[in-house]
Amino acid sequence: MDRKRRGALAGAAVTGALLLAGCAAKPDRGEIVTWTDAHGRACTGVVMVDPEDAEREVTGIDCDYPPQGRQPGRRTTEPLPD
Repeated sequence: MDRKRRGALAGAAVTGALLLAGCAAKPDRGEIVTWTDAHGRACTGVVMVDPEDAEREVTGIDCDYPPQGRQPGRRTTEPLPD
């Protein structure tokens, strides 16, 4: 019985440590990115960066042609507003 209790306590301690380590992970970082695509359209998207492995995921892409006689601006990257 004493052996089972020690095993259960050790398992609970390991589980608790793993849960606390998961809570301490850095949150994903978001950026607003603009670029010009191959068709000359000005595009804006939201890039979510996973700090654990630097994996990037682009969402919310919106592209549109610039007005007649205008050219898209330069590429930019800015943090998402708070």
